[in-house]
Amino acid sequence: MFKIIWDRETGGVLLDTKVTKDTLGISPRPVFFEELDLLGLKDLGWTYPQCKEPIMWAVNKQYWYRGIMLFEAKGANIYDAPSVVLAQGIKPIALEAVDVELMLRRNKDKMFLIENEAIEFIRDTYTIYAGVNHAHDTIKANQEIDFEVLAERAEKRTKQKMAVVKEDCDSFDVMPLDAANAAGKRVLLSTRIDRFIASFSGGKDSQVVLDLVTRAIPSTAFEVIYSDTGYELPPSLELYGEVKRYYGERFPSLKFSIARNHESVFNYWDKIGTPSDTHRWCCSVMKTAPLYRMLKVDGNKQARVLTFDGVRAEESTRRSTYERIGKGVKHSTVVNASPILNWSTIEIFLYLLGHNLPINPAYRKGVTRVGCVICPFSSEWNEMVVRNYYYDAIRPFLCRIETNVKKLDIPDPKEYIVSGNWKRRAGGRDMTPDAKINIVSIKPDLVIEIYNSHKNITTWFPAVGIFNGNSKHGNIKFNGNVFNYSVKTLTDKIVITFPSATADALFIGLVKRALYKSTFCINCEACEVECPTGALSILPEAKIDLTKCIHCHKCLTFHELGCIVAHSLKTTNDKPTKMKLIGYNNFGLKEEWLDYYMLNHEDFFNSEGHGLNTKEQLPSFTKWLIHSEVLDDAKNKRLTILGNLLVSIYQDNPSLVWEILWINLTYSSPIAKWYAQSVPFLNETADADLKEMVKLDYPDSSDTTIKNIVYALLRTLKESPIGSDLCQYIRTDKQKFIRHQYTDVSCEAIAYSLYRYGEFVDSKELRVSSLFNDTEHGAKIEFGIDRNSLMKKLRHLHSEGILIAELNMGLDHITLRPDLNSTSVLELLTK
Repeated sequence: MFKIIWDRETGGVLLDTKVTKDTLGISPRPVFFEELDLLGLKDLGWTYPQCKEPIMWAVNKQYWYRGIMLFEAKGANIYDAPSVVLAQGIKPIALEAVDVELMLRRNKDKMFLIENEAIEFIRDTYTIYAGVNHAHDTIKANQEIDFEVLAERAEKRTKQKMAVVKEDCDSFDVMPLDAANAAGKRVLLSTRIDRFIASFSGGKDSQVVLDLVTRAIPSTAFEVIYSDTGYELPPSLELYGEVKRYYGERFPSLKFSIARNHESVFNYWDKIGTPSDTHRWCCSVMKTAPLYRMLKVDGNKQARVLTFDGVRAEESTRRSTYERIGKGVKHSTVVNASPILNWSTIEIFLYLLGHNLPINPAYRKGVTRVGCVICPFSSEWNEMVVRNYYYDAIRPFLCRIETNVKKLDIPDPKEYIVSGNWKRRAGGRDMTPDAKINIVSIKPDLVIEIYNSHKNITTWFPAVGIFNGNSKHGNIKFNGNVFNYSVKTLTDKIVITFPSATADALFIGLVKRALYKSTFCINCEACEVECPTGALSILPEAKIDLTKCIHCHKCLTFHELGCIVAHSLKTTNDKPTKMKLIGYNNFGLKEEWLDYYMLNHEDFFNSEGHGLNTKEQLPSFTKWLIHSEVLDDAKNKRLTILGNLLVSIYQDNPSLVWEILWINLTYSSPIAKWYAQSVPFLNETADADLKEMVKLDYPDSSDTTIKNIVYALLRTLKESPIGSDLCQYIRTDKQKFIRHQYTDVSCEAIAYSLYRYGEFVDSKELRVSSLFNDTEHGAKIEFGIDRNSLMKKLRHLHSEGILIAELNMGLDHITLRPDLNSTSVLELLTK
């Protein structure tokens, strides 16, 4: 909240309201003697007291003492200790402790302001939702109507954001959010809260929030829950006991509980795979699912919970986008309130020191963020500190990682682990799951093969719709339609068929998710806590109570593929079956044809104004439009949703339309896809060589077929902006050309490309490195864009709220918004 400057007199810091030349850009953390011991400073000639107070401060890996940078720690990793590099002109000296008492006195007034603001926020939030509970319990109409569902339905119907509000008479109402704000109404995220909790993790942030909550509301009004994930640092477990005793003496009525998954974490490592920056299953499975499962109320219903958490915007790019109070951040029935969202690290430590609260010993030893003993998001520095001070705790996990790496036959296993490559597992390529699912076909019938399904394949069918059937045959009623299915049991697999299910894409998607869950379910608990009615139970066996299920689909849509295990074990780098070459009657996608179509699309196919030969040219042009995803099919020739959008864009921005068309052609046109993947950038290539290159990849195709298809491709490149403006075909002489990199691609096209790629790989979590390693799709394949150019565009799209790009400190994560797809993101950017 406040700016920070060094206080040379106390050896500490001062909070300030204004920016000056002395203002620090990053909030420092305190450094205690234990961390200096780890750095080996005594062996280098430094002296310092073995005291309770901090001695200096760290900004990243730079160590500051009374406003002067003394040295920097370099080279730390899970195996190797860091080296200390002294700043120029610095020699070992005798260090003194920070005068904590004077530092706290000088910051007292500013800390008073933020502490009391946080306390008021907690008290106000509690009072509002305790009042909501009173209104819910005393007025019968409030109990009979689900106002949150009404708001959701109204949003879909009116296409505007709706809000639930409480009127002065204690009744609830649904109204447009803008109108509610204009009228000064208090917007409610839930019309009932069953439990108020303070989630304690052993870290500094949750510790501060716990203390603030005890100062703000009665101890009988909330409870403290500690999630023991099986990854806990030993001092975190010890601190929980100390904190429980500390507050238990002051507030005997305050309830403390520990939540744990029913299985050990190693059991899940074996079945799901090591956690990674793509597969963050451990937090859901080991932490939040056991916690919220523990809070269930009568009838197995998921409790509506308000959690006071320690989330801070400073911690990550993702968290900087959070609201101070929000619903469904991680679970649909949970309201998260973040009292210290805008606090800095130094303000957290000033609070702990000022109130003489116990500090997790791991911080004293140099751990920057107390969490799990090992984590795919942990820094090399933290891994080094944990291995040195808590080797017995990290050793079983490190041994498991080392064993897995050896199985991969990596030439340098140590370097592989040091570089963090084990954290980048994107799929189940290195796993050997006993179960398997194979989508045989979607059109005209949905046919799926299942091998060694863990559960009865119909287990999750009741979640899709009204289910009537068994393990041999039956039907599911969905959106007013009845979809029949039949099951054939063979020696090594089960084959399930839904005839003519193609008409409803949503139904197909939900059925696939239901079957992924049945095939891979290991009772991990994660989906159970998404069920709002208590219909779904996971233990001792997965089952759905038909009398309680409302077909909300939350258990099917909470995670990609509907199942954490299925998603983690999915093999993402399997090569799809090669697309069969399709001809275009020797005609390309000509600019003048598209131009006329875009301006006259309504009667284009019903008139002869286009001037195209109806026997050869028109069918060819139609096929290009279909492969560009402008038209749905050759028979109806209807504009797709995207096609309608492109028509509206074309007159003002034809260049963007051609960029989108080229992206789509690299997915849907076999020859355009081949060209994008096979013709290198910046290499001179002869026209004649293209035919030979295609022949190598399609040996079964006739020479005539290849010749005609390549000719149509070359006409597209020569007769449209794809070749010249998008740099995909630049002539060097009469027989040769170069495919140049097109770095001027618009941010709108990059956004479309990213979301299109996300749809292709079935993931909202992408990595820049994956985009540049992928040999099939993505902006690099489409346009040859270089990393720096892409990073600039990603930062721009991040600033516009189109996606989250975490690109600092070695990260290269891209998180696509769950509410957008390739078409809607383009629509959003071209409004």
